Amino acid sequence: MKLKALVWIIFLLELSALAAALENRSLSKEAIEVAASLNLSEKGLYELEKKGFGIIRYNDTLGIANQIYGAQVALEKSGGKTDFSLVYQRIDELNSIIKYSSLALDELNALKISINQTKGDDMSAVIESFEEAQEAFDSERYEEVQNLVDITYAKISEMEAFDAKLKAFSDAVSKSFIGFIKNNWKIISIIIIFLAAVSLLTYKKIIGFIIKSRINSLEIRRSSVENLIAKTQKDYFETGKLSETTYKTRTIKYAEIIRDINRQIPLLKEELEMRKLRSKIKNEVKKR
Repeated sequence: MKLKALVWIIFLLELSALAAALENRSLSKEAIEVAASLNLSEKGLYELEKKGFGIIRYNDTLGIANQIYGAQVALEKSGGKTDFSLVYQRIDELNSIIKYSSLALDELNALKISINQTKGDDMSAVIESFEEAQEAFDSERYEEVQNLVDITYAKISEMEAFDAKLKAFSDAVSKSFIGFIKNNWKIISIIIIFLAAVSLLTYKKIIGFIIKSRINSLEIRRSSVENLIAKTQKDYFETGKLSETTYKTRTIKYAEIIRDINRQIPLLKEELEMRKLRSKIKNEVKKR
């Protein structure tokens, strides 16, 4: 009984394959060639997933290519004039994703090693540039990674050159500074005492000014981020310049920045008010 069932299943599969072959025979040569390319792209999807790469962009692009192809085949069957150029564009994009995905991964891994071996007092610019390259990779914009990696290497070189110059300058200044201190220690001591006294008198005002400046800076940054959110929404919903993945990644990142700013501003305002209140109480105590 099982043997009969197996034979029947094999027969149905062969019949399905035969039907597909007969259907393709009724299509133009170009349509058949495009179908073959799409089949290869299907295999590319499985290869990317097998290697652990993101497949959202690839899968979306492949789905669009298949939809356009299906529409052109239907047009061909109804006697209309076909144009597979949009399908070719999507296939080229799929091939580009496959080509650059492995290259991008290799470049990022090499860059990580280089950053770990780099020593510098301020690595912030390098780390920020690396994170941009990593974000492009995570968003499956593999073709952008190489340029961002090159920019990061350039910043590493700039930082190392600057650190070398700074060290030479610091050594020269240190020698001159020590000699100056030895020759003018009495005058320097008087100046330090004077500055300390002035600092004590103006400390509260300075701290208040710093807090106000920080609040103002955060509010300006919040406004800038809100403008970026509006631009991102426009690029996604109106002009279609952004993919869904990029849109989601950016909006999540911007939302986190806004939440952090909204958390900091009330705390700073509260600290400013507390300082004003303490100063007011002390003045009243002195008057008594």
